[in-house]
Amino acid sequence: MAPLKLARVLLIGALVHALASGFGTAIAQQVRDDAAERAIDSALGTGNYGQAAALLTRMANAGSPEAQYELASLYRSGRGVPLDVELAFKWMKAAAEQGHIKAQFNLGSMYLDGRGVPRDLDQARSWLLKAKARGYQDAGLLLAKLPTQLPKESQGSNPAGPATPARLNPIAENGRPVILDAALRGQADAIRQLIASGANVAPRDEDGNTPIALAAVAGQVAALNALISAGAATDPRNKSGETPLMLAATKGHLEVVERLLEKGADFTLTTPGGDSALSMAVRGCQEPVTRTLIDHGADTGLLLDGGVSLLMLAAATCNASMAQLLLYEGIPPSASDQQGRTALWLAASRGDLGIASALLSKAADPSIADRDGNVPMHVALENGHAEVASLLLSREKNLERRTPIGNTPLILAAQAGLSGIVQDLLRRGAMRDAKNNQGYTALMMAARADHVEVVKVLMQAGADRTLKNKKRETAGDIAAATGHATIQQMLR
Repeated sequence: MAPLKLARVLLIGALVHALASGFGTAIAQQVRDDAAERAIDSALGTGNYGQAAALLTRMANAGSPEAQYELASLYRSGRGVPLDVELAFKWMKAAAEQGHIKAQFNLGSMYLDGRGVPRDLDQARSWLLKAKARGYQDAGLLLAKLPTQLPKESQGSNPAGPATPARLNPIAENGRPVILDAALRGQADAIRQLIASGANVAPRDEDGNTPIALAAVAGQVAALNALISAGAATDPRNKSGETPLMLAATKGHLEVVERLLEKGADFTLTTPGGDSALSMAVRGCQEPVTRTLIDHGADTGLLLDGGVSLLMLAAATCNASMAQLLLYEGIPPSASDQQGRTALWLAASRGDLGIASALLSKAADPSIADRDGNVPMHVALENGHAEVASLLLSREKNLERRTPIGNTPLILAAQAGLSGIVQDLLRRGAMRDAKNNQGYTALMMAARADHVEVVKVLMQAGADRTLKNKKRETAGDIAAATGHATIQQMLR
């Protein structure tokens, strides 16, 4: 799934609002679903796993098998959510039972490995057969390797449970090195015993993570120290190109980060996508870790794919203190990415007054438009963020600055139902009857969206109710067509 530009997500949100106002709930729901999927794509594509997890949880609870599968995958890897194999199993099973082929394969694998559920060879074979029958080749390969029965001692056991002397074998019954689960669960004594008995200090799981990576992502300092003392390398990369330092930074495990840096972990390394430990800390809004990495000399001028700066990352997801930290480091406040979006544009899109204020205090330019021609003020109004919109409008001299489709600030405020801003704009001399490219006035937009208070303000200001759009509709016609009886009565 390819990441979607944030601007397009915002436009889809506006379309959903319009559709829900009168063009059919079924179509509106479909657009909502599409918008949610694209927002998830965007979050996953930019590494914002916390936001992706929140969106996926809503869709998974609503019954989407794809969302259930993706959410299970996040719980398996601990991205955006705490690593939790039991929840991973729950959501994988939910998706598999709805016929999701990848979930069926992975559920079979989880039954075979005893991950999140006691090992069960019959269940493993059953789900793998389902996936194979639908053409999933890896299922056939794994079925060919299945034992005829499980070792007696492993029936109903969970290899991820607490280590005991009887289980301290370098390799578990399912072929997964025991040291991996010991690292994940912080079993430092077990790790030392395993290594003493000949266990490899750096085997890898299915995602390419070594024990030190799993200890880092889980914040297990004691396990990390045991592995480092045994000679484990500090910078092994997993299949995504992530190092233990990056994984710990994403999760905000400050003590782990400090220990890895003390042992020489390389904070200059980047993933194939261009992320560093610092960018991952910023992406996860992990301020203490961000400060620590900066103090050690991490590059704050790093640009990610699409020309996104660390300040833009913070503006899109974090709080004002993170943005202020990065501004203090000298990151240009008015730099834009390849889509023309500045940090101020991103703060406006989410309605963060603190970040917007911090950026403006550092002379961020509010007149820079994105590639589509929208300035931060437009974005704040389109999304109904009254406080940020008011702040930006207080700096705006051109009250008729239009969006690419011809909407003025007054039209946008009316569409969003921001009656206070509508009053302020009219008081400052905004053109009350200006039309957009489709001939809609602020009064028509307010009527379509059923914003009674805005209609009152506009009528009191003398807005012309007889004007027509390109469809030859008046504001009253629009109110009637959308079933807004109160406004229809007001406009007679």
